[in-house]
Amino acid sequence: QLEFARSLGRSGSRDVVLELLRDGDVTSTLAVRLWDEFRQVAVSSAATGEEWNTKFSEKGQFDMTFGTMDIFFGGLEGLIGSPSVHVLAAMRAEHCDAPDSTIKWTTGNYGVETTARTEWCFVYSPEEGPKQVGLTSWPTETKNVDEHKRCKPRDRSVLNDILGDLNRKLKDLNQVELDVTELLGAVLYTGPMFEKYNTVNRGGALNTEQPEF
Repeated sequence: QLEFARSLGRSGSRDVVLELLRDGDVTSTLAVRLWDEFRQVAVSSAATGEEWNTKFSEKGQFDMTFGTMDIFFGGLEGLIGSPSVHVLAAMRAEHCDAPDSTIKWTTGNYGVETTARTEWCFVYSPEEGPKQVGLTSWPTETKNVDEHKRCKPRDRSVLNDILGDLNRKLKDLNQVELDVTELLGAVLYTGPMFEKYNTVNRGGALNTEQPEF
């Protein structure tokens, strides 16, 4: 694609670009995408364009940074150490027993005030309710999402059904099946924990100040 763009820039013309857009029926495709967005705007709870825009562009929760070649070749293991062979127990310990496990923070995208321990319990043992972390209700979104679309806990039996369905599809495709820890990690990542995970995965605090969570 890059070479094509360069070739077009060297020997093409505006007429060629226009012809490519016509042949690709870009207008119809764009109309479909715009119509979908207009429908979302119509049912959104955002009061202004600026408020709608914050759903997609919030103030960054961390600063990205460049590391050295040693860090590059060391990989993730060089940053956070070797993984435990007892994956589920290690996951629980990292979320529930680490120094930052009970430190509250608020996500930038949907305004959820939570902790790592709370998020683990929300995903791993929701049937025990928020009382297991000293709350009367689970943390929830406070902005940029309609009330009926707010995240709700799913019983472990539901997650087990999802895992079973995914593994049947993977097996039919002759692919490696998922472990329950992989599913738990994926579910956790789709919630507030993505901010903590990304802080580590994208360089952590190598030489810049990071949020205190």
